[in-house]
Amino acid sequence: MPSTLEGQITMEKTPSYFVTNSAPKRIHSMARDIKLIIVVRNPVTRAISDYTQTLSKRPEIPTFEVLAFKNRTLGLIDASWSALRIGIYALHLESWMQYFPLSQMHFVSGERLIVDPAGEMAKGRTHPKIEPDVIRRLHKFYKPFNMMFYQMTGQNFQWELEEDGNSPGFRD
Repeated sequence: MPSTLEGQITMEKTPSYFVTNSAPKRIHSMARDIKLIIVVRNPVTRAISDYTQTLSKRPEIPTFEVLAFKNRTLGLIDASWSALRIGIYALHLESWMQYFPLSQMHFVSGERLIVDPAGEMAKGRTHPKIEPDVIRRLHKFYKPFNMMFYQMTGQNFQWELEEDGNSPGFRD
């Protein structure tokens, strides 16, 4: 990345920074006064989007439902599956708060960003149909983490009010 000259603003973007354990320390050592923009979306929708992207590259992978549970009969969610773990935002935010105050972080709703008319016009992939019971269980799984995240950020993204995200034509 080139050096930023006086009067310039340098921006870097990747979804993996927020969830990479070593990133906060490395970034803090380079730029303590950095302003962080963190885009988040409903973690259930995010997990389905992640799966959809992987499925487009590797169509032989198991179904979302198979990957999402350690034991579906008992309702045990597999939080070690990266597609689900990434959406536990409160855990990731704790790592960042060890190095940066909330005043240097700006949280953006990915849902509102998508609604931007200059944004994702006719882009993205249609998500596969996920069983409603799986969606319900995932919302229940994420709810305490979401509540913690809302409290930590002082923002309520209202993901609990959203529908299942599997309506026809739903895209990311």
